[in-house]
Amino acid sequence: MSRKNIKLRIREILAQRGMTNKALADKMGVLPQHVSNILSGRSLSVNALVKVADALGVQFGDLFVSSFTPNTPFENEFVAMVKCRRGIFTASSLNELQDVVNTLSNRANNATELMKRTLERMLRFPNGKDNAIISELMANLSRCMNPDEWAEYYKTTLADLLPANFQVDYCYLSTFMTQDDMFALERSMA
Repeated sequence: MSRKNIKLRIREILAQRGMTNKALADKMGVLPQHVSNILSGRSLSVNALVKVADALGVQFGDLFVSSFTPNTPFENEFVAMVKCRRGIFTASSLNELQDVVNTLSNRANNATELMKRTLERMLRFPNGKDNAIISELMANLSRCMNPDEWAEYYKTTLADLLPANFQVDYCYLSTFMTQDDMFALERSMA
């Protein structure tokens, strides 16, 4: 379902409930301008849609299903929303969903490969001040890759590149990793 259809569906539910944008804003605890931004698409996000659904008293999924009456034949609608760091991707067919997944997968693979190349370059040409960055890259790679893939990459590539006296900067890592994540990283490097 497109953003336009989502906005139309919200307006449809508002009309069914006899609510105004201001009434919706009051129920959401936001300014009317925020509702206007949502309905115009400027602030359309998963979090905003969850709040809209709660305020309207409908299930989140109801925002993505067109209404139908008993006199009209029901049409199956396929709607998928994929939230990624920088946006929400929608698909209205399995083919569109596959395209979204492939695109995001390719982006993730490209980012992982870039992190690998950067880490390897830093290890080949160390300047002695990069332990925090190297630790962060290693931690991020260990979280991006599946555990077996990470262990294999560490053993076949990184172990030979790391200086014998290299110490992971756990103090730095603790700013964005849980203790369990740090233990898992440490175990994978043993």
